[in-house]
Amino acid sequence: MIVTADEVNRSFKGTIDLLNSRAEGLKSFDMSERGFWRSFSAIWLTLPAYIVSLAFERLRLGLVDPDRTLLDSVWIDAVVALGHVAGFIALPVAMIWVTRGLRLTHRYVPFVIVTNWITVAGMLVLSVPAMLLLLGWATPALASLFGLAFSIIVLRLQWFATKATLGVHGLIAFGIVILGLVLNSVVGSAMRGLLG
Repeated sequence: MIVTADEVNRSFKGTIDLLNSRAEGLKSFDMSERGFWRSFSAIWLTLPAYIVSLAFERLRLGLVDPDRTLLDSVWIDAVVALGHVAGFIALPVAMIWVTRGLRLTHRYVPFVIVTNWITVAGMLVLSVPAMLLLLGWATPALASLFGLAFSIIVLRLQWFATKATLGVHGLIAFGIVILGLVLNSVVGSAMRGLLG
């Protein structure tokens, strides 16, 4: 299923509303079964973030060379792509069991739809500091500061969206956000471990 331009616009509008603590932003998302599956196909919108991640990993591995193309190592490309996809689906998969434990299975679909769109926006926004660093437009310290500031904004957005979609208290929503952070850290560590 391909995401339409209208759905992208509505979903990003809903995400901005949630960023501003407006729960009515949930009405902008397609909460149907079709919307559920299409929210996963929205990962294609994060292709620019994948390219930045790939370039950043090549820099980390000391493989930056003007005579080599960015996609000249199938192994690096595949591992970074696997990490990118795993980071996108880790929390939705884990939430199958969490929502069962909290007796909130009826709220699982809206949670995943909104979380997937937040993840798309988050991946794009969080790739900006790395891109600035790669281009030489920011020092490592400045890129880290931007990355920290953007991360706090995205985490707060995820916290509010979790409260709104699951109808849980702030502390439970905070725990779910922490679970997402832990899962992303595990995925990132596994990816870096495979790359060496």
